[in-house]
Amino acid sequence: MADFPTTARVVIIGGGVVGVSTLYHLAKKGWTDCVLLEKNELTAGSTWHAAGNCPSFSTSWAVMNMQRYSLGLYKGLAEEVDYPMNYHVTGSIRLAHSKERMQEFARAMGMGNYQGLNLRLMTPDDAKEMYPFLETHDLEGALYDPDDGDIDPAQ
Repeated sequence: MADFPTTARVVIIGGGVVGVSTLYHLAKKGWTDCVLLEKNELTAGSTWHAAGNCPSFSTSWAVMNMQRYSLGLYKGLAEEVDYPMNYHVTGSIRLAHSKERMQEFARAMGMGNYQGLNLRLMTPDDAKEMYPFLETHDLEGALYDPDDGDIDPAQ
């Protein structure tokens, strides 16, 4: 590694989703004097264990906002970097087995809708219509997220 840099404006340690995303965003801002260090292959650590889940649901405003931003980024990333990405928007149904969980879903839906997400509450019958194999006898309801999906983190 004779050409390995000995100085850098930024050194990022870890080539998981956070490290790679940090480097990507710095490069988008025009920063060129940056180094990413990874002891193994990119995304081989905890990023790989998450299997590339891409939800928008959260009960935290800040986390939901970051996830919303990420989903928008992933939709156009393959074209931007001219490299195919295995990004799939599948949607999801989150199940509530209690009134308290439905209250949590209603709060998250309010935050999400304010941020431009299209979350919606569902009755057990609505959820069963969308996914006929679902057992609904013990459900209070559900939350539908049409933007939920997954991406191959190694890409």
